[in-house]
Amino acid sequence: MTSASAAYNQCLATTNSQCVDVGLSAVPETMLWTLHNRVSVASNPDKTWFVDDKAIDIYSAIDYDYERSFGKAEESHGLRSWLFDQGIMDFWRANPEGGTIVNFAEGLETQRFRLQESRPAGSLWITVDLPPSIRARENFILPDDENLHVAASVLDTREWMHLVPKDKPIFFTAQGLFMYLEEEENRVLFQTMAKEFPSSTIWFDSLAKWFSDKTLGEVGWNLTADYKAPPMPFGANKNVAPGMFQSWVPNLEVEEVPWPLHLASGFFLQYVAPIILKIPILKNLQPGIVWTVKFPPSLN
Repeated sequence: MTSASAAYNQCLATTNSQCVDVGLSAVPETMLWTLHNRVSVASNPDKTWFVDDKAIDIYSAIDYDYERSFGKAEESHGLRSWLFDQGIMDFWRANPEGGTIVNFAEGLETQRFRLQESRPAGSLWITVDLPPSIRARENFILPDDENLHVAASVLDTREWMHLVPKDKPIFFTAQGLFMYLEEEENRVLFQTMAKEFPSSTIWFDSLAKWFSDKTLGEVGWNLTADYKAPPMPFGANKNVAPGMFQSWVPNLEVEEVPWPLHLASGFFLQYVAPIILKIPILKNLQPGIVWTVKFPPSLN
């Protein structure tokens, strides 16, 4: 039995009042999938590079059969979270006066707890997520004056943009979001952000086109017999994506952020993926890619 499974069984062994039913479905339910995978890393004593006691506590308190839905946990989401942690810490090092982190679709991500010791005084953290996701989050993580929660779609920019100070640097992150939006929705969002927050930076991940197509097919992407991943309509291969982003917002800067495969332990991530990424015809089919985009100082 994995430590993650043990955590769920511990919840089952308690009274119902001690276990939280977060009541999630569709895209918001995927936050439990990423939590499942992150906790498998955080609860592994050999993975000293990813310490996340808050995530373990949340995982243990939720009334949900993770393995029935998502199968055996793997470390990809732990690697992704670690990578985004580095991006935020780099931003803070470059801006010791603080600045603002705007985290799209944060779900049950516990990033601000992992990074608390590195966080500059006076910095602001804004979480923008769908109302069901914010309700689930606030079972365990409450907002305050320095950590705001906005219960809205990121596409409803009127609900959150006015809360972002424009007199300090801004760093946006979006883990596991843009693949669930349509290409046109992403385009409009990028253009609006570029207009409202010039020179700001966003880190996000995207899918290859073939992977997106798989989720849209008749069979879909079945993680287990009991769980089919939601459709992910937006995908672009690695060699196509930068040009696509630049067609949305001319003069933006875009770079790939390499996955930290040196931290991986699974056979595919540690041995197969590095080989694939060296073969031109295959690396463009890389399933998941992390990008950093810097919007231009102006749209003129």
